[in-house]
Amino acid sequence: MTAQSSLHYLPYDDAVETIPPDEDHTVREIIASLARVSQTLAKRYEHAVRPSHGKSHGLLKGTLTVLRGLPEPLAQGLFAVPDTYPLVARLSTEPGDLLADTIHTPRGIALKVIGASGPMLSGHEGEITQDFLLSSGRRFAVADLKGFLRVQHFLEGISGLPEGAKQAGTALGFAVNKALHLLGSDSVLLDFFGHPHTHPLGESYFSQAPLRYGRYVAKLGLFPASENLQKLVGTTLDPSVGSSVLKDAVVAHFAKHRARYELRVQLRTSAETMPIEDASVEWPEDKSSFLTVAEVAFPPQDAYSPARQVFADDRLSFTPAHSLADHRPLGSLMRGRLKAYGAIAALRTELNAGQRVEPRGLDEIPD
Repeated sequence: MTAQSSLHYLPYDDAVETIPPDEDHTVREIIASLARVSQTLAKRYEHAVRPSHGKSHGLLKGTLTVLRGLPEPLAQGLFAVPDTYPLVARLSTEPGDLLADTIHTPRGIALKVIGASGPMLSGHEGEITQDFLLSSGRRFAVADLKGFLRVQHFLEGISGLPEGAKQAGTALGFAVNKALHLLGSDSVLLDFFGHPHTHPLGESYFSQAPLRYGRYVAKLGLFPASENLQKLVGTTLDPSVGSSVLKDAVVAHFAKHRARYELRVQLRTSAETMPIEDASVEWPEDKSSFLTVAEVAFPPQDAYSPARQVFADDRLSFTPAHSLADHRPLGSLMRGRLKAYGAIAALRTELNAGQRVEPRGLDEIPD
């Protein structure tokens, strides 16, 4: 695909963001709530886990290959020059709890590209990694940090509930959301609590919130491209056969097969229909479609070896702050995540008496 020559892509400018005066206070409240959830989960599991995306389902080594011949609007930042980079990916589900896969929850995939060069965000200087955090929804459940704080307080309130209560709640959310869709309506928040039991490798994943894309602004999407993945799109798994159905499906696939995705960008063309500060708005594809800039490929491998699981879950962190300045996350939610993710990753490392690493080569990731 090539950029649509008839479209006018809005340029990036520092003024695209509008920062409210009380934002730092909201961020501090979010970090405090996440820290309390982290402490609760650490006591439950006798080991600190992520308060969001705690349960992993696949830990993959692969490559990201930037396409040749990209037109100027697409050839930006990491994607400015055709090249192939090593990459590590972590598949997960949304909650911090290590819940059985019978519970309806959204999925995520975090990509860590190794070998990025150029000016980095503050705190990431000297590193060579670029993280992209993607989720199964095209938009976020809430608009901004104020909404995120309300949801986080709710999640904190239920963090101590038994798993059965959470399973009942997500089943109800799934049923209500299905009914809303049938009526021609929807609820992003219910999508958060009621995701269907689809195969994680057949999902498409999205940045949900915008990011700087060099001279422009964009959202990202990761789409199944190889025939074996496209056959998985929309297929469902039977969660009754075990508590780790998602992981088992990922491991079974990569025991014999490879996988290929397309990484695409949706460049911003309208300030009215493509807001920066409201992450709950899905940018309309009839205004700007997703265009392919790179291929993400994974060979057959042991997708969940014990050594790799410990390394990826306990020593690696995936955060929006691991970024080139050319791909700085934008908007209220992402400004909060820039600060919160690093603080909570540091707390998790402290609770586990461990040490975080930022890899400089794929050989550092265990097989």
